[in-house]
Amino acid sequence: MVEQLTKNTVTELAKINEPVCISLYMPTHPAFPQRNENPVVFKNLLRDLRQQLISEHPDADHDTLLEPFEQLQEDEEFWTHQQNGLAVIGGADFFKVLRLPQAVSTRTFICSHPYLTPLIRITQAADNYQVLCLTRDTINLFEGNRDSLTEISLHPDVPKTKEEALGSELTPGDQTGFQQGFGAAGQRGDPYAHESGGNDKQAEIDIDRERYFRAVDKAVLEHHSRPSSLPLILAALPENQAFFREVTHNPFLQEQGVNPDLSNLDTDKLQQACWQLMSSHFNEQIEEMVQQFKESEHQGLASDKLADIEQAAETGRVATLLVEADRLNVAKIDKYDASNEHPDMLEELVLTVIQHGGDIMVMPPQRLSTKTGAAAVYRF
Repeated sequence: MVEQLTKNTVTELAKINEPVCISLYMPTHPAFPQRNENPVVFKNLLRDLRQQLISEHPDADHDTLLEPFEQLQEDEEFWTHQQNGLAVIGGADFFKVLRLPQAVSTRTFICSHPYLTPLIRITQAADNYQVLCLTRDTINLFEGNRDSLTEISLHPDVPKTKEEALGSELTPGDQTGFQQGFGAAGQRGDPYAHESGGNDKQAEIDIDRERYFRAVDKAVLEHHSRPSSLPLILAALPENQAFFREVTHNPFLQEQGVNPDLSNLDTDKLQQACWQLMSSHFNEQIEEMVQQFKESEHQGLASDKLADIEQAAETGRVATLLVEADRLNVAKIDKYDASNEHPDMLEELVLTVIQHGGDIMVMPPQRLSTKTGAAAVYRF
């Protein structure tokens, strides 16, 4: 029922157009005891949604539309596992539940299509990245930006532990070997000593680690890195950094990693260390896109005029739409009502570009020298 939020999620939701579509957004508390408030807030929002449906769509089947929302409210297991935000979007023929790594404002919408601005801001922001926290035996995955870092749920096919990955093929626990997984030479500081030193039992333990890291690398690439296209930072001890980088095939993995104390993880310190690595990458990416826009504009293949961008978007010409984050402010876009009015023009442009396979890059404020807060680079 709960889906991973990716750019493809937004693309698929942007294609939906139904007589009645319900979008619900709320911040959530992942930790006890505050998380007990989450279902209460959700229940109150459902009560308001029912009144809104009765008022604005008196002929709609209210019970059928709200039934999956109400079933979710009663799911105790669901409410014990939350991140920082929640999006629940449904209609007569679909229902999607998305745990969000970032908090969102509490808002509900009833319209002919899903309200996607919060999801666009999360998935298309240029400063997003992921962090793989890796030990010899376990992994955790985080998603962050310049301001925050949140643990995200691993796809069911990603092995969370070495035992889960290797099963019956794991070397028995009663075999002896060096505690850190290295031979005597490794104890002196050579992270590659496992290849030449150590006894047979130690060699088996090192082989287990290599097979586990390969399984993690393949699953994270398939189920997290490729769907998100986000840079991936490796957080691990130096010896595990070296071991993992020997086997990885993940093109999103950054050259530099961080070595936090994963036995007593401080997420604030981890976020600061990761952003210190990512800030230069982020600034280079922004400058590259701004420069590409300027060069394309001289060639007649770019514009910052909304009317021109709209025409190009409708014919599938927009390759990349750059949008300043503060122009996609949820508080400014509040035109969903019973008459199915469209939100502002920029919101519509974003959806049109996505529907035609174009990319969106949400930029930090004041990084685009345009009055409209938007700029498009065309395919042709």
